[in-house]
Amino acid sequence: MPTFRPPQLLGAAVFFAIAIPLRAQDVAQQGALKEILAKETFIRPPAAIEKVVTAPWQQNVALSNQSPDHKHFLKLGSEGMPSVQQFGKPHYYLAGLQVDYKANRARTLTTRGAAVLEIIDGSTGQTRAIDTPKGATISSAKWSPDGSEIAYLANFDDATHVYVADVASGKSRKITKTPLLATLVTAVEWTNGGKSLVAVLIPDGRGAEPQHPAIETGPQVRMVGEAKNRTRTYREYSLLHDPHEKAQLEYYTTGQLVLLDAKTGVAKKIGAPSMFLSVDPSRDGAYFRVTTMQKPFSYLVQYQNFGTLEEIWDANGKPVAELTKRALRNGDKVAQSRF
Repeated sequence: MPTFRPPQLLGAAVFFAIAIPLRAQDVAQQGALKEILAKETFIRPPAAIEKVVTAPWQQNVALSNQSPDHKHFLKLGSEGMPSVQQFGKPHYYLAGLQVDYKANRARTLTTRGAAVLEIIDGSTGQTRAIDTPKGATISSAKWSPDGSEIAYLANFDDATHVYVADVASGKSRKITKTPLLATLVTAVEWTNGGKSLVAVLIPDGRGAEPQHPAIETGPQVRMVGEAKNRTRTYREYSLLHDPHEKAQLEYYTTGQLVLLDAKTGVAKKIGAPSMFLSVDPSRDGAYFRVTTMQKPFSYLVQYQNFGTLEEIWDANGKPVAELTKRALRNGDKVAQSRF
């Protein structure tokens, strides 16, 4: 009886499949594909795929942003898929942080902003539009503590500003004179009983963006302290590459924490400019739980692994308590904490 030999049979099967001549239809299809590729331009996908991608998902409503009296909801309405112009807007990719450098904000605020802001009556389902500035997308809308106003970010092509809408009239007013630095902190917070807003602005006197030298000032240096290091591998383009990009990251993440008067827009500075990751004010605006990004930066990991310092600040920006201090995590190091 012959011996069964899978490798030889498999090899014969593969050879047989390759030896089958292409059908005329397949040849024509390959020719059409080559012709499309040769044009080097965007094309429309097949109708079935286009139908799925362009489905009106933006018409879905999630009743999640509820007013303090539990009677109304906020709806951020989109016009559908972002445009190629929005996605193609130039930006930096610095240690995992995508920065729309023209507008000093996170790129997600450019590509995912809403077109309309509406109030939904929870009992009737009726909607009422809020008057928002033309030429801006909307993000991070938040009710005031008493539900009479709504604060939101208006994202223009070259800047992001804070607006406050009156719920009764539906009219909005601009609060900030200086644009926000919305790269790491991408929202505002109400405090002081709804009289004030906490935000991070572009600091006064900020100089020009660091420019890359025409000639490199030195080699690329990478240092790993441990012989065995289970550090995650990141895409090369998402990491910092040289001292110039370190300077860029610091430039686009260093902002001024301020307390904004919700009526007049007068800004009170809180402490010195820092690389703020998050800010959580107390209800009366007397204290702030602040987390800042710390140096040194790294070429091996993204900014989420950089050192952080979490503190309690008073209304003048003076640290009154240290909550957590975490060192740079290039590999398997454990966070250092103190409570």
